[in-house]
Amino acid sequence: MSVVVPVYNCERYLEETIGSVRDQDIGDGRFEIIAVDDGSTDGSLDTLNRLAEGKSDLRVFSIPNSGSAAAPRNRGVDEARGRYLFFLDADDKLSPDTLRRVVSVADDTGSGVVLCKMGEFGAGKRAGNVPSTAFGATRLAVDFVESRAVSTLGALKLFRTSIVKEHGIRFPLGFVVGEDQAFTMKAYLHSPHVSILADKVYYWARGRGDGTNVTSTGQPPRKHLMRVLTLIKTIVENTEPGELRDTLLRRPIIGAAGVKSVFGKKMIPAHNRAEREAMLKEFREVVAPLWNPSIRDHGLPESQILVDLALRNDIDGVETVSRLLKEKKPVPLTLADDRTQLVYEPPAGSSVRDLRTRLHQTLETITAKTNVITVRGEFGIDGLAEAPDSAQIIFRHRKLGTKVVSKLDVSRTYTRRFGTRARFSTDIGVSKLTDSGIWDVFIKAKWSSVVVRERFGKSRAPGLDNSPLLVGDPIQAVVFIDHSDELAIDVGPTERHLDPVKRLELHVVDQFEVGRSAVVLVNGPVSTLQSASYQVDVKAKEKPARLIVHSTDQASVVVPRPAAKKQSCTIELKDAEGNPVEIALTELRD
Repeated sequence: MSVVVPVYNCERYLEETIGSVRDQDIGDGRFEIIAVDDGSTDGSLDTLNRLAEGKSDLRVFSIPNSGSAAAPRNRGVDEARGRYLFFLDADDKLSPDTLRRVVSVADDTGSGVVLCKMGEFGAGKRAGNVPSTAFGATRLAVDFVESRAVSTLGALKLFRTSIVKEHGIRFPLGFVVGEDQAFTMKAYLHSPHVSILADKVYYWARGRGDGTNVTSTGQPPRKHLMRVLTLIKTIVENTEPGELRDTLLRRPIIGAAGVKSVFGKKMIPAHNRAEREAMLKEFREVVAPLWNPSIRDHGLPESQILVDLALRNDIDGVETVSRLLKEKKPVPLTLADDRTQLVYEPPAGSSVRDLRTRLHQTLETITAKTNVITVRGEFGIDGLAEAPDSAQIIFRHRKLGTKVVSKLDVSRTYTRRFGTRARFSTDIGVSKLTDSGIWDVFIKAKWSSVVVRERFGKSRAPGLDNSPLLVGDPIQAVVFIDHSDELAIDVGPTERHLDPVKRLELHVVDQFEVGRSAVVLVNGPVSTLQSASYQVDVKAKEKPARLIVHSTDQASVVVPRPAAKKQSCTIELKDAEGNPVEIALTELRD
């Protein structure tokens, strides 16, 4: 293992960072640390030389300041002698077993990239969020798109050195933020598969409140354009036209860090008219041949509009939208003449049509009296100054698909600069939710022929209590915010919501058959578990299962093979105090 550490003005963190590598339990002589100083102006280089003195595990190099982690990382790749590369930032640290675990997984699976779960430490805040989307469960030898590993393009991972060197994968120079995206994407595309370790935190990213880390300074839109175009070209050069290419291109073109980071709120203050026109030309030349509905339909209206206007070479239209975003105003939308879709009317030229419609919604209060739940909130479409014709609140059973629908009174409305909002209050009796289990909550609204349906509860009024709400005495249901950060109702209830054991701490990571039995491998905090049972569906009788605890973080549950094949089969694990944790086998299948 070659651990590559790019260093710039991190003198006060280096002993802890280098020490965390030296404390690894992988064994002496199985790793090297390659620290590359990027022209630091503090005592970083002296500290590195001191830490390397008399040691064979740390090699120190120095290059003139390049302004980003790309050049020092590239030097580290050139110097690496290990079978694997692992990139570690100079102010972060590793858990003691990180290198052993990622190397073991890479060796056992043949994966070209191994991702490990990240966590934050330190008094300040990181410049960017720690990735979480891909880390719902440990997954071995999986496709990087299907496993959602593609959602994290940072370089703080393990890479197989042979793949990096054989395919000439290097970090592009010239921009500070996102310089690792093209590197990681190309590595994904040339890997047979990837693996994801999610059972605990392996990589600790430091939050720094002093603003001295390079990425916290940001970069102007022109640099974001370089980042976007570099990633687009990397995808195009390493894929064939088709579904995979379109899926990967959505992020740099229509995603949150795509066109809006280039032509959004920062463009006009940062660049003059000539620079903006040049940016438009560069973007158009690369994106125009690739733009299609498969990419466009996955963007929000602001991004769809910006790309369409950019490809028309409508600089005035792009600037108008940019000013609206800078002033935190929504892009104004209207219903088309035939009232079948929402459109945007630019200052000149034809309307921008076929826009993706999203509800802006807010959960204001949720209360319960006896066995009746009262939900109050509001909803509307940003930029649309028209109230809905009708709306419904829908309660849908998560497993069975059963629906309970209630009509909403949308006569109470108000209009502000963000558009028109309809306010509602509705009651739902628990007795109407006839099946026990989890019910998800949706809002469905209609403007003429435009119909929008979405989960409800992610956006909540300031100060709203997010703790579970117990309904009935004895308890008949629990209203809670689920792992998707949306509103849900557990009728029964079927899970514990107030104990310290969280359902998502345990994950099904594998399942295989042995004779007439199915063995389900579970990762997570399993040391306190004492019994297991399974249930084929919500109406079937619960039956005992065999629980085998292998270690503090891994256990197996043995159930009959026919039961495990049922789509609705669930396993319930209990600890010494009888606290249950339910896991659906669909978690693995999904």
